[in-house]
Amino acid sequence: MQSEFDRDRRNRMWSPPNFAAYITWLGVTASSISWPALADGALRQWGGLAALLGMIALAVLLASQRMGACRNRRQAIAAVVAQGLLVLVAAHLLRDGAVPVLLIVVAAQLFTMLAVSASVLIMIGLNLGLLVGFQARGADLQDLLVSLLPLIGFQAFAAMTALYAERSERRGDALVDLNAALLATQRLLEESTRSDERLRLSRELHDVAGHKLTALKLQLRALHHSRALDGNPTVGASLRLADELLADIRAVVGELRRHDGVALGEALRALAAPLPGVRIELIGADDARAATVAQAQALLRVAQEGLTNAIRHGRAGHIVLRVEGSATGLLLAVEDDGAGILPLSEGNGLRGMRERLAELGGELRLDARPPRGLALRARLPFGMPP
Repeated sequence: MQSEFDRDRRNRMWSPPNFAAYITWLGVTASSISWPALADGALRQWGGLAALLGMIALAVLLASQRMGACRNRRQAIAAVVAQGLLVLVAAHLLRDGAVPVLLIVVAAQLFTMLAVSASVLIMIGLNLGLLVGFQARGADLQDLLVSLLPLIGFQAFAAMTALYAERSERRGDALVDLNAALLATQRLLEESTRSDERLRLSRELHDVAGHKLTALKLQLRALHHSRALDGNPTVGASLRLADELLADIRAVVGELRRHDGVALGEALRALAAPLPGVRIELIGADDARAATVAQAQALLRVAQEGLTNAIRHGRAGHIVLRVEGSATGLLLAVEDDGAGILPLSEGNGLRGMRERLAELGGELRLDARPPRGLALRARLPFGMPP
C-alpha cells in the first residue's frame, strides 16, 4: 500500500504542469538573486531567497497532497495565497523585474481551487500589491502599467489553461466512472440471468422430474410387493435405482438452491478495477449474494457512490470494500483513510442512497474511522419489506 501511495504522490509532484512550475521558479531565482551580494551577507538578498524558497516549498507540498475535504481545501487555498504574498515580498526585497513572473504559477494553482470570480479578485489584489510596491520605490506609474499588462496576460493564459485542463480531467474521470458503472451493471445482469436460470432449473427438477420419479417409485414398490412379482430381483433393482436417482435429483436441486440470489463479486470488482492511484481491498465479495436484483442494484450503487466520495472528496489512498452476510441480511461497508470529517453536509448522493435503501427496508450509516477516514455502512434485510 505504501509503495502505491508513494508512486501516486511522485506522479502528482512531477506532472508536466508542476515540472514547468519548478523550471520557472529555478530560472527566476537564478536570474534574480545577486550571488556575490548573497555571499557578502546582504540581508535583502537573503530575505528574498528565503521568500522564494518558502514559495516553492509550499508549491511542492501542495503538488504532493490530495486535496478534497473542506479543511484540506481551505488550507490549500491559504497556501496558494501565501505563495502570492511571498512573491510580493521577494519582489520588494530583490527589486528585480523577473520575480513577479512567479505570479503566473500562483494563478495556475488558484483557478483550479476557487471559483473564477474569487480567483480573479485575489489575483487583482496581488497585482495591485505588486504595483504599489514598485511605485513606492519611485517607479513611474505609466511605465509600471505598461510592463504589468503582459504579465497579467500571461497569468490569465496560465489560469485558463490550468482550469480547462482540470475540467478535462474531471470529464475523463466521469467517463471512467460511467464505464465502471456500465461494466458493473453488465456483470449484475449476467449474474441475474444465471440466477434466474438456476432457479428455473431447480424448480423444474423438483416439480416435474421429482414428482414423476416419486410416482415411479410408488409403482415399482407396488409391483415389488405384488404376489406375481414378489421378490423379483429386476423389480428390486429398479426400485433401488429410482431411490438413488431421486436422491441425486434432490442433491442437485439443493446445490442449485444453495446459490439462490444474485452474486455481487464480479460487479464489485468491475467497479473497483479502473480506479488508478488508490488501493481498493475487497473483503467477502466472492461469497456475497443479494436476495433480489433490486437489492443487488441498491448495494452496487452504494458501493459506487462510496468509492467516488472517498476518492474525490476524501482523497483516500486506501479503501476497504467489505461485504458481510448474517442471519438477517447483508452489510456493505466502504471504509477509507481519507480526509473526510464528520459531520458532513449531505448532498444528493448520500440522500439518494438513503432513499434507495429505505425503499428496500434497509438503512445507511456514516461513521468516523480512527485514526482518519470515514466508514459508509449500508444494511439490507434478506426479505423484502411489506
